[in-house]
Amino acid sequence: MEVSEFKATVKGLMMEALTEYQLAAQQDAPAIDDLIGTAEACEILGCSSRTLQRYRDRKCFTVIMRGPHKALYHRSEILAFREANKVHSI
Repeated sequence: MEVSEFKATVKGLMMEALTEYQLAAQQDAPAIDDLIGTAEACEILGCSSRTLQRYRDRKCFTVIMRGPHKALYHRSEILAFREANKVHSI
C-alpha cells in the first residue's frame, strides 16, 4: 500500500468514526423542547421554588445548570417524579 492510499484510508476511517460519534451525541442530547425552567417545573409539581430546590438537592431528578442561577429540568423526569410521588386518597 502506498502512502497516498494509506492516508486516504486513514482519513476515511477517521471521518466514519467522527460521523458515528456525532450521531451518538445527538441521540444522547435532550431535545430543547424537553427542557423546562424552574417556574414550569414548580407549576407541574404544584410546589414552591424552595421545595423544588430541596428535591434538586436530594437528586430526585437531573438538573442542568446554565450559569450560576439558571436551572433547567427534563420535563419527562418532572412528570415521572410527580406520578411516582402522587398521593392517592383511600
